Amino acid sequence: MEKNTLAVFDTDEGYVTKLMDYLCEAGRLPLDVQAFTKKESLKEFMKKNPVDILLLPEDQVDDELESAGAGEMMVLTEGTNYGTSIGKGKKSVYRYQSSENILREVMCYYAESPVSIKSLKNDTDTSLIGVYSPLHSCLKTSFAITLGQLLSRLGKERVLYVNMESYAGFNMLLGQSFMMDLSDLLFYVGQKKKNFPCKLASMVIKSGELDLIPPAVSPSDLRSVSPDMWIQFFNEIMNCEYSKVIIDFGEAADGIYEVLKGCYRIYMPIKEDLVSKAKLEQYEACLRIMECAEIMDKTEKILFPKIFKGMDARISELEKSELAQYIVSSGILRQWEN
Repeated sequence: MEKNTLAVFDTDEGYVTKLMDYLCEAGRLPLDVQAFTKKESLKEFMKKNPVDILLLPEDQVDDELESAGAGEMMVLTEGTNYGTSIGKGKKSVYRYQSSENILREVMCYYAESPVSIKSLKNDTDTSLIGVYSPLHSCLKTSFAITLGQLLSRLGKERVLYVNMESYAGFNMLLGQSFMMDLSDLLFYVGQKKKNFPCKLASMVIKSGELDLIPPAVSPSDLRSVSPDMWIQFFNEIMNCEYSKVIIDFGEAADGIYEVLKGCYRIYMPIKEDLVSKAKLEQYEACLRIMECAEIMDKTEKILFPKIFKGMDARISELEKSELAQYIVSSGILRQWEN
């Protein structure tokens, strides 16, 4: 798979090693990363290979490197002018911040640039896994996240969790606020820019080994997204080297049936009380009326046998919960072992 190239150069070998160690731990990126501690080695590499992003210290910028033709040049600065543009469109990045923040700035800046990223081969092995229920208070989200965490440890696969609910509450659940969320990513897709993998990499957060997109804060942002836009959005995600994508469906989004039809498998937590049975019957009738009966063929209903303990734990601890034990013992996880 052909990728764009990020070249990292710094004469401080310890600094480069620390940054590269983080990039390796962060998992596969939508960029091929090359590291250099000698300027001549960097120049020789650039003579033979296109470099799309060059990250280097401010005092190491020279005319030869500027004329070498790097797509974007980002400079590591120690001063107070970080975050601004320097010279001919060069972006400054504060040197003494976490490797995670440096990577986010690089990905975000490149995603917003007009340079076209090379087309990524569509990963035909990517599976969209839907988790949906017309019922409420049925452990849908807890199940979806726990399944994602367990799958991300199964063969060390890359798994992404996408929440489409109106009120996901992740700011409280994760104890943090987010500068960007699903709404920003959808807006980016609507602008028809071509650096989606970098934009996604700039904003995903982790829960254990599971990648998550911060959910939208406003339900109105989801209601304004057309069915075609959702299809385009998930097509873009399937080009981002995830083996599995867990979609936690809500009710606000328009066109969820179209996305459900694109899922390889759908898990539906259910309940057995009379009201729940009536709602399920109406949902299945709607599918038949809308000629979407194929969705039910892909759907596996799950009736949890008991009230699980430990469900008030942090999201990162769900994979150790009784719900996780149930997912393993019930055979759900074995469906994805091959």
